[in-house]
Amino acid sequence: MKVRILGCGGSFGSPLAWNRNGNIDVNNPKNHRTRSSVLININDQNLLIDTSPDLRAQLYNAKCTKIDAVLFTHEHSDHTSGLPDMRAMSLINQSIIPAFISNDIKESMIRNYKYIFEGHKDYSPFMSVKTIDNSFSIGDTKIKTFKHNHGSIDVQTYRIGNFAYSTDLKNFYENDIDKLKNLDLWIVGLLRYDPHPSHAGFDKINEYINYLKPKRTLFTHMTALLDYEELLSKCSENIEPAYDGMTIEL
Repeated sequence: MKVRILGCGGSFGSPLAWNRNGNIDVNNPKNHRTRSSVLININDQNLLIDTSPDLRAQLYNAKCTKIDAVLFTHEHSDHTSGLPDMRAMSLINQSIIPAFISNDIKESMIRNYKYIFEGHKDYSPFMSVKTIDNSFSIGDTKIKTFKHNHGSIDVQTYRIGNFAYSTDLKNFYENDIDKLKNLDLWIVGLLRYDPHPSHAGFDKINEYINYLKPKRTLFTHMTALLDYEELLSKCSENIEPAYDGMTIEL
C-alpha cells in the first residue's frame, strides 16, 4: 500500500492568505498546506479520501490520472467541493466513479451535486453513489469504517488493513477507539494546539496516540497556527506533522 498526502491543511489552508501567515515560517515549503485529501494506492487501485477544493492541483502534482473510488469522511465543503474535478478523471478513463458515502449525508450530497450523480440537462452523470456499511469492499480491498464526533456532526474514520484515517476528530464514541489498535500508520486531524469546539487539541490527540500506540502517526488538517518545525519539536518519537506530497509505503 502507498499513501500520499495530497493536502494536510485545515479549511482555510495554510497560510490563510497573502501576508496572513499565522505562526508559520512561510519560507518552509512544508508549511504551505492545501486542504486535506489523501490518495491510497492498493491492489492496483487508486482510492481517494475526500475531494478537497484544491483537488485538481493535488492530483496533477501526484501525476494521477485515474481514480477508482472516492471515500467521503463528511460533507463539509473543505472535504467535498473538489467533486467537480472528478469529471476529468471520468472523462480520461471513460468510467463512472463510485462515491462511497454514509447514509446520513447521502441525500444532501446528491442534492448539492445533482448534475454529478444524476446528470442535468446537457451534463451526463460521472459519479455514482454507494452507501457504506461498517465493513465493505472495493475490488479486493476490504475497508472498515465507523463514526467519530466532530462537534455538531459525525465524521467517518476509515481503516484499510493497518492504516487508518481520522480527520476532524473531537472525540470517539463508546469503545470505538479500540477499533484502531495495531495500526502501522494513523493519520489524524490536529487543527491547532488548543481545543476547538469541533476538534480535539494537541494534548487530547496525544492521549489517543498513547493509548493506541500506532507504529507511526501523522497529523493532518492543520491551520497556519501550527508551524511544521515547532510542532515536530513537541512530538514524541514516531509522531510528526504531515506535509503536502508526503508519501508513505506500508
